[in-house]
Amino acid sequence: MNRRQGLIHVYTGDGKGKTTAALGLALRAAGHGMKVCMIMFLKGRYLYGERNSAKHIPGFQIEAYGQKHFIKSKPGREDIEEAEEAFERAISKVKAGECDILILDELTHAINLGMIRLDQVMELINGKPEGLELVITGRDCPPEIIEAADYVTEFVERKHPYRRGIKSRKGIEY
Repeated sequence: MNRRQGLIHVYTGDGKGKTTAALGLALRAAGHGMKVCMIMFLKGRYLYGERNSAKHIPGFQIEAYGQKHFIKSKPGREDIEEAEEAFERAISKVKAGECDILILDELTHAINLGMIRLDQVMELINGKPEGLELVITGRDCPPEIIEAADYVTEFVERKHPYRRGIKSRKGIEY
């Protein structure tokens, strides 16, 4: 790892672009030879284009966890187990020093659904290595995480084609 100060980023809000912003940061960092690890919560079996692209970028790993359905309210046992496995994987990557940048995509959604405990996340934040850059994405970020972060960007939806009946498009939204 580089001897530098690692900061905490939060990309939150109801607008499109949180994961995309994290991916932009990942691409930039990988281009400078940094090791980037992205753990995707709740996106396990979907074929996202970024997962295909990362395979061709040295130093950029994406691991996705979750079932092949969107969770709106009450997660099932398998959903919770997938989220817990994803968080444990993130912790192991931090402990092993495997990455300069760790992106926890949709972590706030997993917290808000009760799949990951906030105190576990705060323990990760407060105990992270000094040089680790940590990026957390998802809607409705808990205030404790916002308070601990160095960067907080809120994405606001003003207009979205979904409201006109246009579904998610391959290569654009996923």
